[in-house]
Amino acid sequence: MRTSTPTTQGPGGSGRPGLPSFKLGSFGLAVIAALVLITVWLGIYRIDAGHVGIVKRFGNVIDVVDPGLRFKFPWADTVEEMEVRERAFSMTLEAASQDPLEIPIQVTVNWLVKRDHVRDLYVQFGSLDQFERRIILPRLNDTVKGVTSAYTVNDLLRKRVEFRDVSMATFSKRMPDDVQITGFSVVNIGFPPEYTKAIRDKQVAREQAETEKFVLERQRLTSTQVTQSAEAQRDADKARADGRAYEIKVQGEAQAQAIRIMGEALAQNPLVVEYRKVEKWGGAFPATFMGGDAGANTLWSMPGTSTPAAPGPRAAAPTTGTAPTRAAATAPQPPRQ
Repeated sequence: MRTSTPTTQGPGGSGRPGLPSFKLGSFGLAVIAALVLITVWLGIYRIDAGHVGIVKRFGNVIDVVDPGLRFKFPWADTVEEMEVRERAFSMTLEAASQDPLEIPIQVTVNWLVKRDHVRDLYVQFGSLDQFERRIILPRLNDTVKGVTSAYTVNDLLRKRVEFRDVSMATFSKRMPDDVQITGFSVVNIGFPPEYTKAIRDKQVAREQAETEKFVLERQRLTSTQVTQSAEAQRDADKARADGRAYEIKVQGEAQAQAIRIMGEALAQNPLVVEYRKVEKWGGAFPATFMGGDAGANTLWSMPGTSTPAAPGPRAAAPTTGTAPTRAAATAPQPPRQ
């Protein structure tokens, strides 16, 4: 039995067989639309500010894109962000000084990736965290230890800025050109407990010496003040003594001058003495006088007076109305005018 194959008339009525017809339904269109939307959705990505996008196609870096909204092939391309802002890497290490003493030092390095070298740095070193572990950490550790060995502990205290600058310059020379060192900070320098105690004891001794020096200085000032007061008192006493001596001298000279003048006046007028005697005589004669034979102490009374008691053991003779002539003769006479 022979079967016939249906044919379709081609253009112009030819009897050539035609292609089978294929019609898409609504389900097929929905699947295609969903695939397109998923492709667009997976292909759109965003790069934040301060970062760049490293686009890799099947693992090979093909481009570095700037921040913004971007598109990629979802099943072929992958994007990894890399920060191009300044970063800080800190570490604490033990370094030996020139003394030598083991000193704990904490340092912080600020660095960033140069925009034009992002692709090379990623290809050669990987991500930024890998770069810090593989490059920055060992080289920073070696640099700080090498620079610290050239300083004593006292130099690290007094020349901390110099130590920082030298460390930064040395570390920058050892870093690749893909990065830039923007800062270097010596956060802390620790010291062994025995060294800290020695410094504390030295400071205490220095303070005690300063205190003793201050006390001695104050005592010296006090002694100086006492000495100056004594000298001032001595000068004052000397001045008073000089004044008194000058006063006595002046008085003596005045008295001598007066005596000299009086002597000259008496030499020229001898009757002045007799005149002074008359001025001092009150006009009364003596009431008694001493006298007697063989040195006897006899008190004689003048006429008109009572008999006084004898000073010696011998009684005085009774007085008569007439006194002895010798007594009368020895009585002082009034001066003649």
